[in-house]
Amino acid sequence: MKHPFILFFFCFVLSSLMAQEKVELFNSLEQIAPLNRLDKVFDVKKGENLIVSVTPMKGKLGQLKIDIPGSQFQLINKKIKKLDRAIIKVTQSGTYAFHFINSNVFKIELDIKILKQRSMIGRDTVILDDVIFSSFLDTVRTYKDDTIPVPDIAEYSFVLNPARNYGAVSDSLVYEELLKDDNTEYQYAAYWVGIGMESLKAYEKLKNSPPPSWLIAGMNEPLMAYGLGVTEVLPLSSSSVARDVMFKFMNPEEYNNTDRKPRLTRKDKRADFYGRIPISSASKYKELLLSFRNFNTTTGVPVFVKFVKFKLDRVYYNQYIMRERIQEIFIEKNMQVLAPLED
Repeated sequence: MKHPFILFFFCFVLSSLMAQEKVELFNSLEQIAPLNRLDKVFDVKKGENLIVSVTPMKGKLGQLKIDIPGSQFQLINKKIKKLDRAIIKVTQSGTYAFHFINSNVFKIELDIKILKQRSMIGRDTVILDDVIFSSFLDTVRTYKDDTIPVPDIAEYSFVLNPARNYGAVSDSLVYEELLKDDNTEYQYAAYWVGIGMESLKAYEKLKNSPPPSWLIAGMNEPLMAYGLGVTEVLPLSSSSVARDVMFKFMNPEEYNNTDRKPRLTRKDKRADFYGRIPISSASKYKELLLSFRNFNTTTGVPVFVKFVKFKLDRVYYNQYIMRERIQEIFIEKNMQVLAPLED
């Protein structure tokens, strides 16, 4: 034969189509005596669907109860006038018991048809060399031996004056340069924002009395411990004035070499009081732009900001980029395939 592959392909397609054909389990016109019931049982496998149609010739069927294999629960449908090709997905192989219940004092006649069919499932196909959608994960949560902290911690403290005129008062901006060493291709940063003196006192208390786990790791600086994954908790700003202070990281490229300034509103989503600047952002921008605005019209608010910087020094830094971008590879299309059957 000249074209054995064509024959094989035709047979494969034919077998696939046959596998999708409906198999009739029950098809009959049944009578149920007054206040009585009709029971039918069918063995099915996971990966199949049951297709159920029930039509009373006159009146209504009181109840249809279906026992689910391996479960104490039932599918219950009451006062059926017509059930047209209802699909029941078989999630566990076993025996499905159908109970057609006539709760009337008169007999009832039912047209019952029950089929089964292999179910179809969606199989995601992914394209590995194209980014369809980006959603970044947080970076470097645990200490790694190629995570090199830069010794200095950048610190800022200032007072946000009351905003008596929202239209005239500009945002207060904090620019922080990250590592601009050409040999440092990948870097990230951790930050902490404290609002009110209480938050700074809590930070200093934690610094002066670090937990034993920090001491074992040889550090007492809270932000450094957070950036290296030694702790997941830093002091939060809980004072009432903190509610009126908005702060948000902005894209520095939008404001570089321009006269434009960020203008935050109450509708903006405030950044967390502490967190990490991921590798993707820190390595791209090489600087951070943090914008502040005080919406309190009567009270000035003290603000404290700390940054700590890190670099990845080892040849294996690509693993961090992969971990950070694990959500970047997304579905291109959805292909229907036959669901597997349990033996």
